[in-house]
Amino acid sequence: MAAATQAAARCLPWKAAAPIIAANGLLSGKAVYGMVQSRIRGKIIQAILCNDKGNFTYRVIVLGPKGDVNNVTVDARTGRF
Repeated sequence: MAAATQAAARCLPWKAAAPIIAANGLLSGKAVYGMVQSRIRGKIIQAILCNDKGNFTYRVIVLGPKGDVNNVTVDARTGRF
């Protein structure tokens, strides 16, 4: 994701997002990790939590078993892909 887009959406690395997750009643990183792993096989290589005017999303990059890269966006409140 471009730095300008991250800044506009106010994104944080997954590990730094715990206070925001707790304060806003969002799905935990662990829950989203499990959802992504069950839907898309591969290794999660990056995960960030973004806040775009109160719309929280997890943006996850998954490296597939054959080297394919998948960009996944998950609603942090509902878990919808």
